[in-house]
Amino acid sequence: VGVRVNERSVLGRVRALLPPGWKPAAKPTVRRLYSLIAGGPTNRAGVRRFNILYSDSERLLRTHDLEETLRQLELDLHLYIGDRAPRRTFVHAGVVGWNGQAIVIPGRSFSGKSSLVKALVQAGASYYSDEFAVLDERGRVHPYPIPLTMRPGRDGAPQMKYRAEELG
Repeated sequence: VGVRVNERSVLGRVRALLPPGWKPAAKPTVRRLYSLIAGGPTNRAGVRRFNILYSDSERLLRTHDLEETLRQLELDLHLYIGDRAPRRTFVHAGVVGWNGQAIVIPGRSFSGKSSLVKALVQAGASYYSDEFAVLDERGRVHPYPIPLTMRPGRDGAPQMKYRAEELG
């Protein structure tokens, strides 16, 4: 997978969205190329440029909201990797380790997986992921430690991201 941006200021934020263990490609060719064109203000009064996200030649999103653009990039990137991972099966689930075993918590989005994972980690479990259970051919679970994300609650509190070390 390749990701390119038109604004250097966005590059650090994009790198933070890349999957765990990513490395720069050794070859210049990639199977999927994401292009993020960052918009924002212009020199012309009352004019704002759109943020546009492409996957290869397909436009995924066009919006004035950079945060929405980055969320869409992160979602599509992780789904693409999960769908094409060799010798691994990705299941939409939260995962923690407990006493040498994995606890896999499958569920739909907004079903409470992340809240349960956070509570288990605070109780002493090891954080693996709140998004994907990554299984190999032998049924072993592997970590996919993207930051745990708590979406806004009913009280409208903002979305929060936690790294594993912040939870315990």
